[in-house]
Amino acid sequence: MGKDKPKEATSWHDKMKEFGGGNFTFLSSDGETLIFIVVGLPVLLHSVYNKKPQERIGCPIVTENGYQLFVCGKRVARKLSKHEKAFDKSALMATRHGVEGDVNAKYEVRVVPEQETFDMLVQVKESDFEESMIAESVKEAEEVMKS
Repeated sequence: MGKDKPKEATSWHDKMKEFGGGNFTFLSSDGETLIFIVVGLPVLLHSVYNKKPQERIGCPIVTENGYQLFVCGKRVARKLSKHEKAFDKSALMATRHGVEGDVNAKYEVRVVPEQETFDMLVQVKESDFEESMIAESVKEAEEVMKS
């Protein structure tokens, strides 16, 4: 008998899963939303924005697409920290309110009440996350943010 050929991807979602997700993400446009679980401690990142040095926070998260380092400002990270007691039992949702490039954008962070969302993200974590991915994503994010 011959070897089974891998199933060919038939959708954008399948193709992107095949290609792998980016190691880090930002919320950069109005209304953009991330639903995730937190999988590690925050990391202080140094970046340059409009030729000015800045500090950002890298938040290790898992979304429906797998592990990513969510890069955000300190305001957003402080809002996330207010929900720390929910990290091990609930998913979170962060939404940006403000156009791209608006330094005064507002961010909403809230607990997702549906247990099914948390359970699904835990399954993704179990199949798509290793602790070593955090250091790799931090390095990659800092390289990109320095340019």
